[in-house]
Amino acid sequence: MFKLPNPPSPQADVHELADFAELLSWDRGTVSERELVAYLGRVDDNDSNIGCDDNDDENAETLDEVMNEIERRDGACGRGYPFQLSREGTVLHYDNALEDDQRSLVYRYLLLSTRLNMRDNRVHENIDGASLLESLSAHVLRIYLGAARAKAIVFGTSIGGGFAERVENLCRDLCEGAGFRSLDNASVQANDDKLDTVAWIPFSDCLPGQLIIFGQCKTGTNWDELVTQLQPIDFVKRWMREPILVDPIRAFCISEAADRTRWRSTCVSAGILLDRCRIVDNSDGIESATEERIRKWTTAAKLSVKF
Repeated sequence: MFKLPNPPSPQADVHELADFAELLSWDRGTVSERELVAYLGRVDDNDSNIGCDDNDDENAETLDEVMNEIERRDGACGRGYPFQLSREGTVLHYDNALEDDQRSLVYRYLLLSTRLNMRDNRVHENIDGASLLESLSAHVLRIYLGAARAKAIVFGTSIGGGFAERVENLCRDLCEGAGFRSLDNASVQANDDKLDTVAWIPFSDCLPGQLIIFGQCKTGTNWDELVTQLQPIDFVKRWMREPILVDPIRAFCISEAADRTRWRSTCVSAGILLDRCRIVDNSDGIESATEERIRKWTTAAKLSVKF
């Protein structure tokens, strides 16, 4: 997986190359298939000694797949995808008209928080880009639930407070779980136990038995081996006095546009997968304070790297 400021290797996957095309288009205004091939050093690259014609055919096939992936993303985002593909499908344009569009902004934030090194380069304008995904995902999960009464909170360490206090508050908000209790007698070492966001649809009777989503959030690209970390039933058993009557659904929220060739098996492991496009598709109505933090981080993060 490539990380800025370095380009992807010529052996990069299609979804990596699509990200790279988007980044170049955002930086330059447009990028063509031929420019992308040249930038990656694929032109006249004949390591296999099969012949230039064969190599050109391979390049053309790869770039066709990249442009197909870009077209798929455009549809999957609903609206607000910040790029436009030319009618011929060979040139990608950055859509300046969507510069201030909320969904477009979310997409650009997620694109950068995928391809930057989010271990060493996550803080810009004193804003933690990884923590931003927790706030954004809480909003997105609430929108996804659809009901006007749906609620969502950030549970992760970014909101501050001790772990026991946050579990206590969560039980109070859910009207389930009866409060914090550690299953073991040992001192509590957990920070968030992989739980970053919670969304649910409450009933007016405040009785237990409701639709609840436990969500984990990951920026960057090293998330695929972490999709089974959050286990809602285990979380409840470890940290709550009483069971949640209807097992919470598991969700996994990522900044990357997930590889569609592995989509089905990833969902089996991760639960409801909200990748970049699904997050954008459900990001209407973000509160102004969160939107402003996303805008500040994205602007500063883009200025920090050269393409």
